[in-house]
This record gives sequence, structure tokens and C-alpha cells, in this order.
Amino acid sequence: MSTGKLSAASSLRVFLDECKAEGDVVEIDIEVDPHLESGAITRRAYETGSPMPLINNPKGKDGPDGLFRILGAPVGVRSDRPHKYARFAKSIGLSSNASGHDIIQKLIASKRADPIPSVEVHDAPLKEYKIFGDDIDLLKLPVPQNHSHDGGRYFLTYGLHNVQTPDGKWVNWSITRCMVIGKRQLTGLVDVKQDIGAIWAIWKAQGKDTPWACALGVPPAAAVASGMPLPKFVNEPDYVGAITGVPMEVIKCETNDLLVPAQAEVVLEGTISANETAVEGPMGEYHGFIFPSKKAPAPVFTVNAITYRSNPIVPITVAGRAPDETHTVWAMSICAEILDLLQQEGLPITKAWCPYESQAIWYVVQVDRKRLVEMKTTPEKFCRQVGEVVFSSKPGRFVPKIFVVGDNIDPSDLHEVVWAEATKSQPQDSDFFFVGNYPTYKLVPYATYGPNPHEPQAKVVRLCMLPAEFETLDRPWVEASFRASYPEEIKQKVLGNWRAYGYEKGDPAKI
Repeated sequence: MSTGKLSAASSLRVFLDECKAEGDVVEIDIEVDPHLESGAITRRAYETGSPMPLINNPKGKDGPDGLFRILGAPVGVRSDRPHKYARFAKSIGLSSNASGHDIIQKLIASKRADPIPSVEVHDAPLKEYKIFGDDIDLLKLPVPQNHSHDGGRYFLTYGLHNVQTPDGKWVNWSITRCMVIGKRQLTGLVDVKQDIGAIWAIWKAQGKDTPWACALGVPPAAAVASGMPLPKFVNEPDYVGAITGVPMEVIKCETNDLLVPAQAEVVLEGTISANETAVEGPMGEYHGFIFPSKKAPAPVFTVNAITYRSNPIVPITVAGRAPDETHTVWAMSICAEILDLLQQEGLPITKAWCPYESQAIWYVVQVDRKRLVEMKTTPEKFCRQVGEVVFSSKPGRFVPKIFVVGDNIDPSDLHEVVWAEATKSQPQDSDFFFVGNYPTYKLVPYATYGPNPHEPQAKVVRLCMLPAEFETLDRPWVEASFRASYPEEIKQKVLGNWRAYGYEKGDPAKI
């Protein structure tokens, strides 16, 4: 099947070709050890904003047509500021210079658009090679161990898990981690509070194992959709169509009735056990820590078939200090969901953002002050409204802290958010609003390892505005900055002469 008519959002290979043309892929042809070395390369790429490493010769790869090459940092950020979010933008059909707010608006628009049902096809490169039953040996594959203190080799860190309810009415795609524990066995998180776990529980209640598949190297838009906290009973394949504007091609598995993206690179097929468990973990997490003692029983996944295309590519996430996919894909999609919820409730919120430096723990919402003043509300009432809407929602489960800022603060600029918090948030209860009885997500370190780990942790809305901003549009202060302290003609003169002054480097528009 030709990828000639496919977009970067619809095909990983088209995505990589476009990224290569922009200098955002480094192909590594020397042998790389999947035991720690591939993880270290990927971590370094995340933390420096370097191009994606495409590791063509991982130790243990069996020939040019064998399993598999490794792609690191598939949705990391780039160091050049105008194209910082290029990988995410390309993944959903936007240009490389799209802003974070552009991405959030595209996600919301896709969610509100009519879904475009997927189309089943009967042939794809994915079916070129097939391995069944006892011929499968995951232990021989170049599965990476990403951190030295991880509990094992994690094959599925950026794979699309596919399950559906027994009646076939609800198809769920999700991203969750899985660790290799045997020739045909993996174990991984199946949280009953998340959709994959809810569907697994339905099968378990019937005394049955859950039919399962995991697709790797899927269309970038499908990977994004799988990482989003979409409402229950939303079928991700149809949402992918809304993102790309065309039906997504899917193809039937070999050993069950599940449909997977036809443009995937590798697919594992099998079952999730209703009763058998194995010890899983620890693993470096989105909060930037590894707790070596954090191990727990998790369901066993058994692999009955592997299908793959020639010279396939397996993307990996090496979670840890921000930003990686757990902050770009996950946190940004949470922002889109909570912004949509707040706007549907009629609250005057214009933007939402998660500063990556907060490890997906801080969420910042920007207020439309004109509408806020018209509401004639109080700071406490307003902040509690925001908190109740967010914390009671599905995406709000992962949001422990909300910062409320005025419309002169860009939520995506941490420098401005810190300025607002430091200068406007009272260091007392009057600007800290603890909302409801909503437990903090257990992976947040202070919730599990804090002074009272067995008690519910309060969720908080932190007001970073002064009382006058709720009462009048005429602020009783003037910002002491380039943008606010000078007449427009002076600013334009300075910007126009910036290089003439001797500033040869830098974009004066960013000053």
C-alpha cells in the first residue's frame, strides 16, 4: 500500500520524512544497545530539544527485514522556539510553526466536529510478516530497558492498546505501559478507573480473558487520540478521522476480531488475563522520579501473534524529567479537555496550559476579564466554580493544582505565570481554595509518599489575580515592561533599529 497520498498525521513514515526534511531526525546506523543506551540517547534528546533519534541498528535486531528499529522522542519538543511544538503539530495536521494554543484549539475543534468512521481494508504492509504461537519469543527482541532502575524491559511505552466491550459497541484505544516477563508474556497497568481497565472488568465479570491488540508505529494522530482522556464511549478511531479529515484505514487482526490501524508498523495480538497477575514495575514516571520499591501485581498479557511490515519502526517513550510524551501528548490533551469543559459551562476562560516544567501537575487557566467583571462574582466563588468543573471530570482526575491568571498573562509562558503567582497570590488561605473531596492521582509523588499518604490529598485552585481585577477593567497599576511602559511609536522604533543598535542575534519580536 502506497503512502503517497497519506499525510504526516496519517502515516508515521510520512511524518518522519517531513521531519527529516526539517532536520528533526538523526538516523543512527552504528549498533546501539537497547539495554540503557537507547534510553539514554532518547532522554538526552528530550532534555536538549535535539532531533528524534532513529536507531536503525539496535543490538539484537535480526537482519534488515527483522524486528525492529527504535524511534525515540516521537513527540518531544524542539529547541528552536518557533517550531517548539512541531512534532505534536504535524501529528494532528497542523504546520510546524503552530503554537501550543493552536494545537489545543485543533483538538477541541476535532472533538466537536462530526466523527468520521474508519474504513476497513484487507491488505497492508503490516501483514508482510507474521509470527504465531510458540514461534514468538519476546525475550530475543531488542526491547529496551530505558532506565537502570526500571523493573525490566518495557516494550510498550508508546503503543496503541486496543480493546472493546463484549458487545462490540465501545472500542477503546489507549496508551499504557507493558513490561516483558516471558517469551509470550507481558504485564502492565490496567487501571479500572481508566477505560482499558473498565472494559477489562466487563470481560472479567463474565469470567473471560479480554481480547487485546497493541499497535506500534501507528499514524501520529492515532497515537495522540490514544493518549487523550476522551469521554467514555467515544470511539477513538472515529475521533482520529475528525482530526485528519479523512476516514482512518483499519485492518482486522489475525487471531481475534479487533481492528487496528492499517498503517501501523508492528501489531501484537493476544489476551489480557482475567485472573493471572505478575509483578510490574518500577518504571521512570511522568513526574520525573523512579521509586525502586514501587512494584505491584498487574494483569498478564499473552501474545498469540505478531504481524509487522518490512524494517519496522517502534517508537518509545522514556518517561522522566519534562518534556516527553507524557507531558506533550498527555498534558496538552488534558488542557484541551478542561478548556472545553470550562467553556461549555459558560465560564470566561480563554486559554488553558500545563507548564511542562511542572511535570504535568500544574494547570493554568486564563480569564477573560471583561466577562469576569460582568459576572459580578467573588474570587472565592469563581475559583470554586472552576475547581468543581475540572476536578469532578474525567480529565480532572489527573489535575491536582489549577492556577487562575488574568488576560495579561500568557499561560504557556512560565516566566509570566511565576510573575503572576509571586506578585498576586496571597500566601494565606484567601487565595488558596481547596475544592471538594477529590483524591489526587496516586502517581503524584506527594500523594503517595507525602506525610499522610493514606489520606485524601486536597486539590487546590490558586488565584493569581488581585481583587480589583474582578471589579473593574481599569487596573490600578501599569506593568513595568517593554510591552506596557512605552508608546507604540517608541516600541516600533526600537524594534526596527534593533540590529542597528548592534544586536545581531535574536528575534526582536520576542524581546
